[in-house]
Formats: sequence, structure tokens, C-alpha cells
Amino acid sequence: MTERRRRYIRMYALVWFVLAVAGDIGLALGPTPPFQASDLASSQSTVIKILAVIAWPVFSAVVATIAFTLFGNRVAPHEGDIDPGKLRGDSRPQIAWISASIVIVLSLAVYGTVALASDQPGAGISTTSASLRQPASPSDPLEVQVIAQQWWFTYRYPTYGGVETPQLVIPVGQKIQFHVTSLDVVHSFWFYALGVKADAVPLNDNVFTVTPTQTGTYRVQCSELCGLWHGNMNADDAMVVSSSDFATWIQQQQAMDAPILKYLPAYSHTYEPNPPAYGT
Repeated sequence: MTERRRRYIRMYALVWFVLAVAGDIGLALGPTPPFQASDLASSQSTVIKILAVIAWPVFSAVVATIAFTLFGNRVAPHEGDIDPGKLRGDSRPQIAWISASIVIVLSLAVYGTVALASDQPGAGISTTSASLRQPASPSDPLEVQVIAQQWWFTYRYPTYGGVETPQLVIPVGQKIQFHVTSLDVVHSFWFYALGVKADAVPLNDNVFTVTPTQTGTYRVQCSELCGLWHGNMNADDAMVVSSSDFATWIQQQQAMDAPILKYLPAYSHTYEPNPPAYGT
């Protein structure tokens, strides 16, 4: 190996190392969406951060290789053509690259399998019957039904008599069990800050459990094309509040809904869509 070749390899390794380390430090210390507003969002952020930290050195190697191939490995015209024999016979780079790829892929496969196996049970389609219940203890999940319809969401709280509201308000630190359904077409309920995204399908009850960990006002929106005004199916007033503030709010909603509560359909995990309303 010539001295020029050694110098080239050392320079390449140095550039790759600096790019990889600097990028990984930035990724490890910087915020990662969807941030830390719930236990579910926190776990998703951790997964994204791990994948990004693993992927960045590979990306850095690709960028460094392209850069050095274009600018650092050029041959001046007076130096003549390169002997093809010099480009063959050294299998070490191929072995190293393939071995590193195998290790990375297998590591991610094991990590993904463990994460999937430890995922919270109960998510998915519910087969349990719906009923109105008395207020639960803090250790029990608070059931909140998300009802999608063209083109807004409404929310029912069976624990509090089935009251229905146009605004989503939930208490911090309380496990929330979302039951997501639709009255007309397929929608998708996306509460980005909490890491919740669940399809709303007519006559299906899609269950998602999450524990909010930070108070604040957040955005919810539909992320499934659902008709003409799909782009307007969002709200910026979803709130995570303290337990005392939630108790005050839900009492106000119960008082406001009392005159019309008897006109609402009986609480159920799904509701029969109105066929004439399809396509309108």
C-alpha cells in the first residue's frame, strides 16, 4: 500500500469519525419527536432516538465515501489510467461492510421484537360490552370515547354518565383508555403529542391506552382522507389538566349537558351509522 493510499484512508476514517460522533451526540442530546407528553410518546421518542443514533454513522460513511470518491480519489490526466488489477483482490472492505450490516440488522430485529413483545396489552379492537360506570379510582383507566364524523370529533365520558363534549380534556397522570369509532366513513384520530394514532372505523371499537405526563394544550386532527373538508378536521384545544381542574371541568359539562343528555343515544362502543348520510 502506497503512502498516498494510507494517507487517504486515514483522512477518510477521520472525517467519518468526526461526522459520526458529532451527529450521534447531537441526536442523543437533542429532542426527538413526539417528545415526552405521555408514557407512550416517551417510548416512541426512545425508539426513534435509538434508530437515529444507529443509522447516523452509516449515513456518515455513505456521505464520506461519496465525497472522497468525487474529490479525494481523483487522478490527474498526466498520471495515466489506473491498473484495474489494483482495484481487485482486497476483500477486507467488503467483509467489514457486510459484517457491520449483518450486526446492525440483527440488533434492530432483536430490539424490535422485544419492544413489540413488551407492548401494552389491550390495544386494538375491543370485544367487551360498553356500560356506564361510577367514577374510577386513580389506578383504574379513565375511558374516553372518541367519535369521528364528517368533519369533527366529539368525546363521551361513560364514567360520568355518558356526557358528550366537543372538546377533549383529560387529567394528567391518569391512565386514559381511548375507544375510537366513527359514525360515517373511515377517519383516523391523531393526538400527536401523546403518541396516539388510531383509525376510526364505523362499527369498530379501536382501543388505545396512554398515560399523559405533562399538562398543556395540544392539537388533535384527522389523518385519514375522509371527504371534502378533511383538511379542516382538527382542533387546537385538546387539554391535559390537573385532576382538580378536570373534576371542575367535567362537572360543568355534566350541568350543561343535563337538559339534552336524554336525547343522546345510549352509550355504546359503536353506533349504527346513518346510511342516508354516507357520501354527504
